[in-house]
Amino acid sequence: MGNGAIATIWGFTIADFTALLMVIFTFVTTVANLLLWVSTRRTVTLLLGQVRHQIASSYSEAQHYAVDAHRDIFFGLLNNPTLLESFTQANELDAKAWELQKISSFLVNQVMVGYLNFQNGIVKSSHFEGFKRDAQDVFRYKTVRSHWEKVRVAHSKEFRHFVETELLWRDTQA
Repeated sequence: MGNGAIATIWGFTIADFTALLMVIFTFVTTVANLLLWVSTRRTVTLLLGQVRHQIASSYSEAQHYAVDAHRDIFFGLLNNPTLLESFTQANELDAKAWELQKISSFLVNQVMVGYLNFQNGIVKSSHFEGFKRDAQDVFRYKTVRSHWEKVRVAHSKEFRHFVETELLWRDTQA
């Protein structure tokens, strides 16, 4: 090769090889970044799903604890006849009617906790069908239906819709 000659290999100059290498490295880097982006997006989506599930689980657990606390207070009153008599007299309540109202309240709240667990993804739909059949039986009790009519507005629109369209038994032979 002469002084001013440019070195070539297979008809490509060093500048051509350098440019080709830059194109290849840029392509590889771009593909690697796209793969990293897809992987990161999947990981973030998975983490968000886990966080949502944890929040839903915590909410369902809190509802369960509230129902348990109310039940413990009720049974504490029932198991202390003197306190029960004082409570019902002070509030001008019929003790037996009050007991039935509280039992009905606990049954409605228990159904609500089961519904929340399903809505929050804690309970799978295959297990929920059995729960729903049991809940339908609960809402067949006159005291539960009567209590529901009094407290339905205190529950969420979604829970009311669930109870009234899927649980309440309608007598079709009128």
